[in-house]
Amino acid sequence: MNEAELVYSHVLNCGRLSLYLNKEARLDRDKSAQVSRILKRRIMGEPLQYILGSCEFMGLEFKVDQRALIPRPETEILVSCALEKLKSRGKTASPKILDLGTGSGCIAISIAKLLPQAIIWASDISLPALQLAKENADLHKVKVKFLRSDIFSALEKNQEKFDLIISNPPYISTGEFCGLAKEISFEPVLALAAGIDGLDFYRSIISRSTVHLRNNGLLAFEVGFRQAKAVRVMLEEKNFSDIKIIKDYNNIQRAVLAKKGMDKWIN
Repeated sequence: MNEAELVYSHVLNCGRLSLYLNKEARLDRDKSAQVSRILKRRIMGEPLQYILGSCEFMGLEFKVDQRALIPRPETEILVSCALEKLKSRGKTASPKILDLGTGSGCIAISIAKLLPQAIIWASDISLPALQLAKENADLHKVKVKFLRSDIFSALEKNQEKFDLIISNPPYISTGEFCGLAKEISFEPVLALAAGIDGLDFYRSIISRSTVHLRNNGLLAFEVGFRQAKAVRVMLEEKNFSDIKIIKDYNNIQRAVLAKKGMDKWIN
C-alpha cells in the first residue's frame, strides 16, 4: 500500500479493499483530526512506520518505534536467501541460528515462523531494542533466546556455535550521515553508524565469527551500497568460501553469504 492508503487504513481500522469499496464515506471529526495529526508528523519528516507504530516484514506485522531500526524490504532478501542456502545443505532438523544486532527482532522472529524447528538466538547491545524484540516475539508467539551482547561478547565464555549467523549490522559511514534523508534522523544512531568507511562491524563480525560457526556454517550479511566487494575480500582473507553476492530489487548488491571453511556444500 502507498502512504495514503496506510494512513487511512490505520485510522479506519480496515483493509485496502474496504477503502475503495467505501470511498464515498466521510470521516467524522475525530478521525479527521487523527489524520491531520499523522500528516503533520509526517511533514516534519518522522517515518510513517513510527507514527503508525507498525511495519510489515516477511508477511508479518511488527511493532516498531524509535527503539530500533525500521525493517526494510531489502532485508527480506537476506532472510530468504540465507534460509534457502541453509535448506540446500539438508541440515534443517534443528539448525541453531544467531541473529546479530536483532533490533526489532524482525529477522529472528521471521525465521522462527518460517523454520519452527530451528533454535533461534538473537542479540543486541541495546536494551530498549531487545525489549521491543521481545514484545514482537510475544506478539507472534515464537520462542527466541534474547541476550544483550556487544557482537559476540556474551557468547565468548561458552563459545556457542551456530549453523547460521545472520546480521543486518550498522553500515553507514561517518561521511554519509550528512547526506541522509531527514527521516533517517529519527532512527537510532546505534543501529546505523559504522565508522569512517562503514565497514567496522563487518571486520569485527567476520574476524570473530569462525569461533562461533560450526564446520561449514553459514554467515549472511546485509551490506550497504558498494560495500559487497570489500566484505567479500574480508571473507576470503578468513578462508570463507562459496561466497554469494545477491542483488536487491533495485539491482544493488545487498546481501553477502559465505561458508566457513573450504569444503564444498552438497546441494
